[in-house]
Amino acid sequence: MMRGDGDLRSLLNTLGSAALGVGLGLGVLILGFFISRATLGESTTVATTTAAPGASRTATATPRASSPAPTVAPTPAPPTPQPAPTKDPMVVTAFRGQGLSLAALTVPSGYTLTSPIVGKVRIEMYQYLDGEIRKDSNAADQPNFPYIFIESSDRQIKLRPGAIDRDVQLLVKNGDTVVLGQALFKTLTTGASSWRTFYDSSVTAQVVASAAALPSGSELDPVPFFRK
Repeated sequence: MMRGDGDLRSLLNTLGSAALGVGLGLGVLILGFFISRATLGESTTVATTTAAPGASRTATATPRASSPAPTVAPTPAPPTPQPAPTKDPMVVTAFRGQGLSLAALTVPSGYTLTSPIVGKVRIEMYQYLDGEIRKDSNAADQPNFPYIFIESSDRQIKLRPGAIDRDVQLLVKNGDTVVLGQALFKTLTTGASSWRTFYDSSVTAQVVASAAALPSGSELDPVPFFRK
């Protein structure tokens, strides 16, 4: 059955409206698509820009601490040499004379002889007058020779130096008590012991010593008392 012209126009109007609607819808969709892409691109750019500082900090390498140089132990300094103690110049020689065991003590001028034991000092003075040994004679023109005794409870040391105030200077007096190592007298010259004047002209030592046990008076070897 044939439709009239009015119906055809109505149909065309309907189709045109529909097509226009579809076109508008597609346009809206396409426009939304491009707007979404633009928005997404901007967000990506912002995100990239925002993330850059962090990325830069992350990328900054922390300097590694340098390994410490190996420790080299210092070479120890050689020990400072200590000065050797001054050797005592006294020379001790054993000999016998007048039936006694004696020690000849050879010392230089200016030497100080010290006590080899603890004890009390006793001093006797002798002179050689007219070929005789005399005690306490006090002849003004003759040298006086001291005998110096150091006596403890069990022993006695007897020292015979040279002439007093010529060869030796006394540093103790009669009745003093001395300790081990205390100064007794000092040599002023290298003049020989009174033993040379009284008994044996070959003696050159500055002091002749003897030792005895007390109270018996029996003879002791004097050398060990003076050898250090």
